[in-house]
Amino acid sequence: MDVEATPGTGGPPEKVTKPIGCAHYKRKSKFVTPCCNKVYTCRFCHDEKEDHTVNRKEVTELICTLCDVRQPVQAECQNCGIRFGKYTCLECNLFDDEEKNQFHCSGCGICRIGGADRFFHCEKCNICLPLQLQNGHRCVENVSRGNCPVCLEDIHTSRIPSHIPMCGHLLHRTCFEQLLKAGHYACPICQTSLMDMAQLWKFLDNEIEHTPMPPEYSNYIVSILCKDCHKKGSVKFHLIGFKCKHCGSYNTCRITAPATPPTSDTEG
Repeated sequence: MDVEATPGTGGPPEKVTKPIGCAHYKRKSKFVTPCCNKVYTCRFCHDEKEDHTVNRKEVTELICTLCDVRQPVQAECQNCGIRFGKYTCLECNLFDDEEKNQFHCSGCGICRIGGADRFFHCEKCNICLPLQLQNGHRCVENVSRGNCPVCLEDIHTSRIPSHIPMCGHLLHRTCFEQLLKAGHYACPICQTSLMDMAQLWKFLDNEIEHTPMPPEYSNYIVSILCKDCHKKGSVKFHLIGFKCKHCGSYNTCRITAPATPPTSDTEG
């Protein structure tokens, strides 16, 4: 809140407070949206109310929330001199009074939070990633320039943190956590395991060992495709699951119906 004095009746000026910003940003300005010529504190406020979205980079005018003067987009008010945000990016038309270690990434073309010294921009993935992934992540070209495969909302400009599983595909962290809670452990895009499943595979090994198939089904063979190593193989049919002979994963699927091994007929 900012405080300013207003004249009182028969006494000294009274102090009143003006709300600063909105639920999304703390700032001392409002945008005049170029699409519908309405006034909103930020693009999220606009998009929540209107049936269309606004591109904040196309905004050319703003209004100071302290003196209500309409003016071109700039860092400080041309009338009262107040700075619209402690962090200011005129390339993105972003003003924020909260400290979030904001920085502008020219590769992403937007502002990010968390500190420029903690991230690097991967040219192939076309996104900022944590430094610890610089030499240890699987590149997926333009991975962020699409929607989250769970909620189908944009990832690149989202304010929700993202999660990068071993396969390299991107999804919102909240969506990743919801998948795990619902018992889904495979990437919605490529079906590769989202995390280290070694403990579960050991559990399934034990279950199969202690759950023999009935004799009439014990020799059925099925061809499978492993979704983790992407190799094919033939294994014994079991109701609990099919273990990949190459990588030990149970994240597999049948590609043929069960069949018994060929036997030689004898005449007697």
